[in-house]
Amino acid sequence: MAIVIVGGGAIGLLLLSRLSQAGNPLPVALLTRPNGVAALQANPLQVNGIGACTLSGLTVASTATDLPSAFQQPALAMLCVKGYDTNGAIPTLRDLNPTAILTLQNGLGNEEILAQAFGADRVIAGAITTSVDATGPTTITVTKAGGIGLAPVGSASNLTLAESVLRKAGFIVRCYADYRAMKWSKALLNMLGNATAAILDWSVTQVYADRRLIALERAAVREALMVMQYLGITPVNLPRYPAALLAFGIRWVPSLILDPILRQRVAGGRGGKDPSLLRDLRAGRSRSEGEFLYGAVAAAAIGHGLSAPVNTGLWHILGGIARGELSWDEYRGCPERLLAACGMG
Repeated sequence: MAIVIVGGGAIGLLLLSRLSQAGNPLPVALLTRPNGVAALQANPLQVNGIGACTLSGLTVASTATDLPSAFQQPALAMLCVKGYDTNGAIPTLRDLNPTAILTLQNGLGNEEILAQAFGADRVIAGAITTSVDATGPTTITVTKAGGIGLAPVGSASNLTLAESVLRKAGFIVRCYADYRAMKWSKALLNMLGNATAAILDWSVTQVYADRRLIALERAAVREALMVMQYLGITPVNLPRYPAALLAFGIRWVPSLILDPILRQRVAGGRGGKDPSLLRDLRAGRSRSEGEFLYGAVAAAAIGHGLSAPVNTGLWHILGGIARGELSWDEYRGCPERLLAACGMG
């Protein structure tokens, strides 16, 4: 019986640090890229901010076959890779052959991909609301405490082990009956202050200083709420993140009252972190997790005969810039061009 974390980004390293300190009877290992393995073998894992600690002697490997025998066929695999890497992680998960797979990925659609590959009953949906930033190959900074939501994907998905080990690791854990409600609610939060800042190459504070761009952000979330309503999905509050309250506010509260709240909560709630989509563009990555947020909302809307011009426009521009099909310079610092492309000129 063991736990294997797949993916050595900020969330994977956070889980590794928390689970390794928890006095958990199950051993914990990390699968990550070879350069990440080399870095963690040469240097301790350093956690700064909330829960600061330094950890050495961790079990890390780049392939399942390189892990010690105790980690073969683990009781639980925790998937922490980007959404666009889900398909690429399936061979690794097949090699591991875990009893259950917990996905703690952002965005929509990862659960369905995993359920198709492994069966829904082996898959557990997760949503983590802790704010953590990878500031180096072996260094993370936790800027805001959060928690983890869990939900079964199949009718026989068993949450008991995942809930137990995460609680022992110090996370606030809340369980939900409908994984779609949990994941769509987390997506609403991930959408705010993300694509707009990335496309404009602005900070979230700059975006939320412009009332036209706040209106754009509200419109994108309203489109997602429209799709949710059509699909019969009700927003839910997540650990330390009132997503249901956010949905109510965006639907019903006048902008004169709502905009200052959004400015404070969204721009002030990132702990100084740049949005993930902006960092991906600056790093020159050719794929974007926006595909699993704005792209997923747009695709769901189109698939059900609904209209989502703002999400469609945001994903068209963001994806085009990432793939090199659109020039980023045409949109950097040009809110008018972005608003026009999303039908809000």
